[in-house]
Amino acid sequence: MARWNRSITSTYPTARFILIYFGVGVIILGLVFAYYTRQISRLNTEIEAQIEIFVNLAVELPSIEDRALQERLLRVMRQKLFAEGRSRRFSFIITDSNGNIEISQGIDPKLDEKVNADNSVTLTQNEQDIITSTLERMESKNPPRKIPFLKEDRKITGYFYYGDVAPSEMELLPFAITDTEKKPQKWQMWNDFITTENATQQQIERANIFVQNTPAFAPIQTTPEWQDGYFYYEIKSFFGLLVTPILTSIILPLFAFVSILIYRRIKAYEHAAIWGGLAKETAHQLSTPISALLAWTELLDERSQATDDKVLAELSTNMQNDLERLQKTTTRFGMIGTEPTKTQVNLKEVLEEVLTYFEKRLPQISRSVDITVASHDVPEISANAHLLQWVFENLIRNSLDAMYKEVGHIKIEPLYDERQKNVVIRYSDDGSGIPTEKQQTIFEPGMTTKTHGWGLGLTIVQRIIEEYHHGSIRLIESSPQGTTFEIRLPSSLP
Repeated sequence: MARWNRSITSTYPTARFILIYFGVGVIILGLVFAYYTRQISRLNTEIEAQIEIFVNLAVELPSIEDRALQERLLRVMRQKLFAEGRSRRFSFIITDSNGNIEISQGIDPKLDEKVNADNSVTLTQNEQDIITSTLERMESKNPPRKIPFLKEDRKITGYFYYGDVAPSEMELLPFAITDTEKKPQKWQMWNDFITTENATQQQIERANIFVQNTPAFAPIQTTPEWQDGYFYYEIKSFFGLLVTPILTSIILPLFAFVSILIYRRIKAYEHAAIWGGLAKETAHQLSTPISALLAWTELLDERSQATDDKVLAELSTNMQNDLERLQKTTTRFGMIGTEPTKTQVNLKEVLEEVLTYFEKRLPQISRSVDITVASHDVPEISANAHLLQWVFENLIRNSLDAMYKEVGHIKIEPLYDERQKNVVIRYSDDGSGIPTEKQQTIFEPGMTTKTHGWGLGLTIVQRIIEEYHHGSIRLIESSPQGTTFEIRLPSSLP
C-alpha cells in the first residue's frame, strides 16, 4: 500500500503510566509470594526435624530399662504422633519383620480403623493397593527405620469371674477363669477345684451358668514382648497455606488486566465520540458554503447558456460535479458516530461508481495504473452504499500512494462464501507493500508513514466494515511485490 517511512504513535501517557503501575504491582506481588513460599518451606523443614526426634525416640524406647519411664515416654510419643496422624499431616505405617501391616495412622480414617482393629479383618483389593502405594511413596521420601513396637500395652489372655462370700470364708470364694472367648478353663465351686481336662459335661455346664450369671469379673492381662518391625512415615507439606497467595497472584493480575481493558475501552469511546463529533461539526460547517457554491454554479450554467459560452459551460459542469462529490463526502462524515441507513446494495454497482470516480483522476498522476474488477455473481448485501464507496476509495488512494512503478495494477475480486454466507472481497495491488513490523498496527488511529495525511484512512475502513456492517477486514499478505486485503460482509441470503 503506502510507502512507509514515518510513524505517528497513538499511545497515551496515562495508559503507559497505568501499565507501569500495574507492572510494578505484579513484581512486588511476586516477591511477596516468593518470600511467603520460602517461609512455608522453612516451616515444613522444621516440622520434619521435630518428627525425626520422635522417630528416634521410638527406636530407642525399648532399650530403656526403667519400666515406668518407658511407659511415660511411650505415652508422650503416642500423644504427639497420633495427634499428628489425626490431622493427617504426619502419617506412618508400622510393619512386622515380614512386611505385614500392624499399625496404620494418618492414611485414611476408615482404613486406619480396619488395619488397627485386629488381624482378622480382611482388606479389599483397593485398600491393599492404597497401602502398597503409600508404602512405596513413604519409602521414596524417607528410608524405613527398624523399630521395636507394641501393638497394645497389655495383652488380654482371659477373664476372672468371682462370687460373694463372707470375709471369714474367703477360702470358699467361688471363681472361674476363662479364656478370651469366655469359656471356663478352671473354676472353684463348693470347695472343689476343677479344670476343663478332668471335668464332666455337667460340671462344665454348671461353670458356664456361673460365668453367665456372675456380673463381677476382671480381665487377665500380660505385658507382651516387643516385636521387631519397620517404621514408614511421611510428612505432608502445608501446601494449603499457599492457596491464598496463589489466588491473590491470579486475581490481582486478572483484575489489573480487566481494569486496563475497561480503561482502554472508555478511552476508545471517548476518542470515538470526539472524532464523531468533530466529523459531524465539519460536515455541518461545510454543508452551507457547498450549497452556496452549487447555487453559484447553476448561475454560471445559466450564463453560459445565455451567452453560448462553451468554455464557461464546461467549467460550470466540472465545478458542479466536484461540488456534488464534496457534498457526498460531507454526508459521509455526517454518518460517523450514528447507525447508518442500510438498503439492499448491489456490490457491482458500488464498485462501478468508484471506478467512474477514479477514471477522471488517474490521468492526472505521472504513471499508468490499471484498476480491474473481476466479474463474479454475488448476492446483494445489506449496507450503506456511500460508506462502502468510501471504503474502496480509501484503499485505492493508499494503493496509488504506494505505487512507484511505471505501470501499476489494482484488482478487486468479489466472491461468495456459501458455507459462511459471506460476500468476500479480495483487494490486491502491486505496490511497495507494508513493512513487517508495521503490519500489526495499520488499523490504529494516527498510524501513518506517509509524508502527508492523518493516518485515519484504514481506521475509517475498519470502522465502516466491522462496526457499521458487522463484517471483517484483515491483511492477508504484504511484501515489496504488493499487498492483499480480505473483506467479509454478511450476505442477505438466508
